[in-house]
Amino acid sequence: MGRAVDGSGGCPAHLSPDDFGRFVDSLRPGADVDLRGVTVPAWLLDAVLDALTGPDGRPHLGRTRFDRAVLPSDAALRGFCVEGDSSFDGACFLGGASFYDARFFGNVSFRGARFGRNVSFHAARFHRHASFEEAVFAEDALFGEAGWLADASFRHTVFMGAACFDRARFGRDAAMQAACFGGAVSFKRVQVTRHARFERTKFRCGAWLGPLVAGGRIGLADSTAHGGLRVHAAARYVTARGATVHGEADFRLRHTELDLEDADFDGTLCIRSLAHRIQGLAEPSWPGRGSVRLTSLRRVDAKRIQLIDVDLSGCGFLGLRRPDTLRITGDCTFATAPRRRSWARRGPGRAVLADDLDHAAADTGTARGDDPLAALYCDLARASADSGHRRLARDFRYSALERRRRSEPAPWRRWGLHLLWITCGYGLKGGRAVAWLAIIVALVCSGATLLHHDNRHEAVRVIHLDGDNT
Repeated sequence: MGRAVDGSGGCPAHLSPDDFGRFVDSLRPGADVDLRGVTVPAWLLDAVLDALTGPDGRPHLGRTRFDRAVLPSDAALRGFCVEGDSSFDGACFLGGASFYDARFFGNVSFRGARFGRNVSFHAARFHRHASFEEAVFAEDALFGEAGWLADASFRHTVFMGAACFDRARFGRDAAMQAACFGGAVSFKRVQVTRHARFERTKFRCGAWLGPLVAGGRIGLADSTAHGGLRVHAAARYVTARGATVHGEADFRLRHTELDLEDADFDGTLCIRSLAHRIQGLAEPSWPGRGSVRLTSLRRVDAKRIQLIDVDLSGCGFLGLRRPDTLRITGDCTFATAPRRRSWARRGPGRAVLADDLDHAAADTGTARGDDPLAALYCDLARASADSGHRRLARDFRYSALERRRRSEPAPWRRWGLHLLWITCGYGLKGGRAVAWLAIIVALVCSGATLLHHDNRHEAVRVIHLDGDNT
């Protein structure tokens, strides 16, 4: 049983007509409303909202409680203002509900609420913490142009229909961990001040996240997307560790460190850097030119991987399931091997994998046998050649032979590789071969000159001896 205002007794839905008339006459804008556990008929809700309407044409409520209430079909709560905290925990909306342009100035909670049909929070404003945790939206949910000045929590929320957050603004975190989106989901032109969190979230009909700007992290770790995933965003960090995508995956990012370790993609995985700012959204003043820094492809499985203008200097590749499917386009940079002073030369250094640099300190103690990095280098060399990056393919072939030279268990093969490395850089260092050829030619010429000089000196000595004998 609920109470409409402090000090009144009984359930408003069961008051006599005279008592209900006096109850409504006592209401003023800003009064507290308590309808916990009440099955609210449409006439009661309309009468209460009309009595609380202020000069601005909006109903103004104080502390508001609708916990476990049953609200009528087509509950019209558009434009109302809740000046205190409000709670709709466990409430049931039998039909459609509209909170269009509503204002929540205190904390608000819809935890465990059930929405039987379409619901709209379009252009609503939440000034403090807002929780929709474990709520169920049976049909479409519209949050377009909604604004949260603090955190918005949708953890474990179920969206059975379409979910639209286009042009929404989140003043702190957009927390949607372990949510389930059964229909289409759209986050176009969304601004998140801190983190957009979709860890363990399930997208049943694909996900279109962006254009989106997040000041902190976009989390997609352990998420599942059926029907593809597209992330078009500017953020400091994007992590999709352990994510599973059934369909195509497209990451178009700016100023981002991207981690895809252990992710699984049924279709093509495409990662590219966005050169230009996302129009209509404010980006923090991040340094750099907006490139994507890929940090890990370890144990990633994808039908095909395409990298466009991506920084790979710190990317781990060990365990990549199908490295031969990698395609590199544009300006993709790798780490470079540290140079020895005696071999220092001008020009760019030899491209190597970050995994190789991580293992460099342990190279002297590498156990003899198969080297996974050597096999990985061979696969990447073939993939680079197929992409038209001949110099990169040559560097990877060289690195593969370097790894084999250090891990080859057979002594005669190891010494053969040492000889190839010293003489011609495994046939890939033409300058070294020319240098050795020049040294050999010089030695031969010097030997021939010395021999010729010795022979001439011997002939002169013989002539002198013959003259003396005569």
